[in-house]
Amino acid sequence: MLRVMLVDDEPPARRGLRRLLQAHADIEVVAEAGTVSEAQAFAGALHPDVIFLDVELADGGGFDLVAQLLPVPAIVFVTAHDLYAVKAFDVAAIDFLLKPVDPERLAVAVERLRRNRQDMAHAVFAGGGEQDDVELSGDSRSLDAQQRIHLRIDGKSVIAPLGMIAMLAAEADFTRVFISGARDYLVCRLLRHFEAQLPTPPFVRVSRSLIVNLNQLQRVEWQEAGRCNLSLGSDLEPVALGRVAARRLRQCLASHRLINV
Repeated sequence: MLRVMLVDDEPPARRGLRRLLQAHADIEVVAEAGTVSEAQAFAGALHPDVIFLDVELADGGGFDLVAQLLPVPAIVFVTAHDLYAVKAFDVAAIDFLLKPVDPERLAVAVERLRRNRQDMAHAVFAGGGEQDDVELSGDSRSLDAQQRIHLRIDGKSVIAPLGMIAMLAAEADFTRVFISGARDYLVCRLLRHFEAQLPTPPFVRVSRSLIVNLNQLQRVEWQEAGRCNLSLGSDLEPVALGRVAARRLRQCLASHRLINV
């Protein structure tokens, strides 16, 4: 069963889409929202599998909502404006439907959602299309294994526990996500979008371009002039921090009682 939330500031549009979705036995509409704030609250409480999302809402845009969600559920944009199509697929939307929604075209979107769910069930942690067995850390400091991040990369879904993310680094308009014991992924999403959603602690932004998971930090080599090198596991190269970033890290470690200043 796919649990769906409808987000549109026009109640008749929501009613019409709900009626069309009733033709699909494996679709369950669990919530409706007319604003970004309502949708964010429902998404946080209900964790829908799919959001059918209008682009233009009364208190913002559908893209604003996508940027605030983590993990991001499957997104199907439903709008009267085809000029948003390219941007929709830039944020890895599953489909883009134009109003008024055609039932046959909706059936295509639903089938894509079914295939996407199957892809997620077989999501891999390592590249090359081969599935790896990944053992979650038993360290009591680790995040709950049920807290996961959903990354869409080149049409594939990668799902990893938040506790396995070692760090996130900004690269222009992209973010590179480094997963402990696996590999890194370049995601079309700004670092600040991740920062707004990741729990603090253990995730701390030590510089404009870097977020570090303190639970993955193995060693800090403090150097002269206030700089330092971070070790985040044998599979990652040490990370050099300048004076400002190193001072920010020291403050974070001290506030979480991981070091004595």
